[in-house]
Amino acid sequence: MEASAPPFQQRPTAGARPARTLPAAEAPLVGALTLVLTVYLALSGGGYDIVVRSELGILIWWLLLLGVIIGVLPRTRLSRATWVALAALTGLFAWTWLGAGWSKSEELSLVEVGRVATYIGAFLLAACLLTRRSAAAILRGLAAGIAVVCALAVLSKLAPSLFPADATAQFYATPRLRYPFDYSDGVGEFAALGIPLLWYLATGARSVWGRGLAAAGLPVVLLCLAMTVSRGGILAAAVGTVAFLALSPDRLPRLLTGLIAALGTLVLMLALLARTDLINRLLTPAPASQRHSMLLITVVVALAVGLAQAAIALAGQRRIRPRWTQAGPRTARATGASILTVVVAGIVALFASGAAHHLWEQFKQPNAAVSGSSYFRLLSVAGSHRYQYWQVAIRAFESSPWKGIGPGTFQYYWAQHETIDEYVLNAHSLWIETLAELGIIGLALVGGFFSWVLVSGSVRALRAPVAERALRVAAVAGVAAFCAAAAFDWVWQIGVVPIVAMLLCAICVVGRRAGLPGEGAPRASTAAPQRPPVRRRLRLPAARLRLRLPAVRLLLIAGSLVALWTIVLPLATTVAVRRSQAAAQAGQLTAALRYAADAQQLEPGAASPRLQRALLLEQLDDIPAAAHAIAQAERRSPTDWQLWLVASRIATEQDRPRAALRDYLHAKALNPRSTIFEQ
Repeated sequence: MEASAPPFQQRPTAGARPARTLPAAEAPLVGALTLVLTVYLALSGGGYDIVVRSELGILIWWLLLLGVIIGVLPRTRLSRATWVALAALTGLFAWTWLGAGWSKSEELSLVEVGRVATYIGAFLLAACLLTRRSAAAILRGLAAGIAVVCALAVLSKLAPSLFPADATAQFYATPRLRYPFDYSDGVGEFAALGIPLLWYLATGARSVWGRGLAAAGLPVVLLCLAMTVSRGGILAAAVGTVAFLALSPDRLPRLLTGLIAALGTLVLMLALLARTDLINRLLTPAPASQRHSMLLITVVVALAVGLAQAAIALAGQRRIRPRWTQAGPRTARATGASILTVVVAGIVALFASGAAHHLWEQFKQPNAAVSGSSYFRLLSVAGSHRYQYWQVAIRAFESSPWKGIGPGTFQYYWAQHETIDEYVLNAHSLWIETLAELGIIGLALVGGFFSWVLVSGSVRALRAPVAERALRVAAVAGVAAFCAAAAFDWVWQIGVVPIVAMLLCAICVVGRRAGLPGEGAPRASTAAPQRPPVRRRLRLPAARLRLRLPAVRLLLIAGSLVALWTIVLPLATTVAVRRSQAAAQAGQLTAALRYAADAQQLEPGAASPRLQRALLLEQLDDIPAAAHAIAQAERRSPTDWQLWLVASRIATEQDRPRAALRDYLHAKALNPRSTIFEQ
């Protein structure tokens, strides 16, 4: 726990744009919006669907555009570190867009362009909003949102009647927790991002009840992570924890809080493991007695951890703390260096002893050994087919090392070169998939962005006054957890996870002019603190602020318009195609054809509208027109084996056996291991 210190303030230098402070009511509003955004995205399938993600991207860029036009954004001058990070993201956006030119599917590549544009918008909007109040408000909103989602996820197991029926349970039967993303590892990795944020709030919130509430959320989040049985989530949590402890000031209170949360989680895990039906049932809920008793234990443990942390906070408020527990700056830096040294030494020992090679050989195995409980998979490092995915991705990279095979097209390359019979869309690693699809340049851009954020954020945290250091450390630890998760899973496609990471990235690189808030002993009273006199000097007329950086404003306006266009185009095409499919299912073929034609006009290079049109014309017995439409789709996505299979059927209906056989064999060559061609 830190000694009470005033928030960091710095007098504006000559020619610098001062920070515009937020009214007191605006900070809670920013936190509430962040909370709502996180929960909404998470409960909307994690933001995986293009419609949900794109709608959010449009909202973000419209807010940014309107804020820049009326002069309320950015709230403070963007730091150099922010501009460097933004340049890397913009480069990734431009390179992804260029990649559509050599991609085998312009349609899928433009979807990736829109995805990157959405993530840039989240980063830039947060960077433009950040001030001394809003930075802490954003972090509180993220921590609260993750805690709420994790609580709902746990509740979906303990009170399933409160949640909608899982329509995919019979196709993807697993006892592991996978609500609300429908993907266990994704839920676990999402929970891992919240651990350093809640940990920070449990030791750094400005009120006793705030610290207790954050601490109460920690065992719930850890229980959610445990119930997903996600090894990637555990790795991300471990990386985030190490980063948080290595960079944090005054670690002893944080270690105490972590110990209390760990003990609470241990109690929950023992209770969970004692209820075998709760952890092993596939399609039917566990007995009500096991579920209800586990729910009661979870609530009691969370309350106990929260009350214990509140007691610690009260003790700190009354200065009941031995001096020997207070380490100076040198001791703190030495402790951080020691933690990193131990981690590095452990890694070196793994390689020197040959254990790393043994673990790598185990990782190559497709699956862990089958056992009676899914929790036994935690004892194995088998890659669950990740090694096989990465093998094919590296082969794709070698075929075009500099520019890659094209954004979003790994699924087609996998179908043609797969080593196991499995339908795969992503390579289960952001770094390796980027290397395959965008080549060395793409990996340098996305890897450079996150490397810059981590390094810059760590340096700024270590150089920051003690009062603001812990908040930066929490953001850096969250980004480190995301990078670890992204190395082993397709979290880049689960929209809520990278958007949370982008908001944390903005906090990492925010300039010191923004004056991040500090932490200290909890406030003894709710009386408003006196404002320092420098605040009066920071208030400038809005007109003068608008004239400070006209070039930057014009650049932001132009960038917003371009980003909006790249998001709207694939969204409108997807919506039109889905409307056509819905109309066809309702038997309204004429309306379905009209929607398909609209989609063709919106995106001339897309294959899916022409495929939809071919299927509709086939139903209407207009076989020549259907053949023409499917031929157009093949030219726009020549490596999509499904198009060639449809073309084979249409050629058969035209009584063209040679063309049908040719298209069939070509479809089989593009997906040789599929069981479809064994019939």
